[in-house]
Amino acid sequence: MADTAVAITAGSGTNIDTRTESTNGNHRQVIVLGDPASNTAVAAVKDASTAPVATDPALVVAISPNSVNANGQTTMANSAPVVIASNQSAIPVSSTPLTNFGAGEYETVAASQTAQVLGATGATGDYISGLLVIPATTSPGNVLLLDNATSITVFTGGATSVSNLVPFFIPLGMISVSGAWKVTTGSNVSVIGIGNFT
Repeated sequence: MADTAVAITAGSGTNIDTRTESTNGNHRQVIVLGDPASNTAVAAVKDASTAPVATDPALVVAISPNSVNANGQTTMANSAPVVIASNQSAIPVSSTPLTNFGAGEYETVAASQTAQVLGATGATGDYISGLLVIPATTSPGNVLLLDNATSITVFTGGATSVSNLVPFFIPLGMISVSGAWKVTTGSNVSVIGIGNFT
């Protein structure tokens, strides 16, 4: 349909934006979905019989086709309008279950332990959710996490390193890449390792 406008007198002569219907030449008022300041930033409106294109960047509003009764009056079909958002690309969804999420196996590690293995033997691919650190004094020793031989300091400890004796959790969410998870604890600090261990 061609763009046209019907002039009205509203103080300074405001135009009503319309479209001319191609079969009978009647004018239809235009409703803009989107930015009315631009012809390219508005939603495309398509007949319900036209399948929306998946790559269409606009918001496609499918509207049932109109019909004209014996008196020439436009009537709407009975079906409700359907709004289809096609301006977003498909989002890939993985069907792989989160097997390690919420793994609740645990292993206790007393104070002053060196490279204690988490699990019966431990292995590459073991999952560690985190460590619950339990200080016995306000100046506890350090805590080291080892991926087999690779050592990671997760808590430095030391003089007045904590203000109270409340246990605290160190979230990790990691899978070992070189062997068993191991924990080394200093004096006056114990640990509960939580995860999925071999």
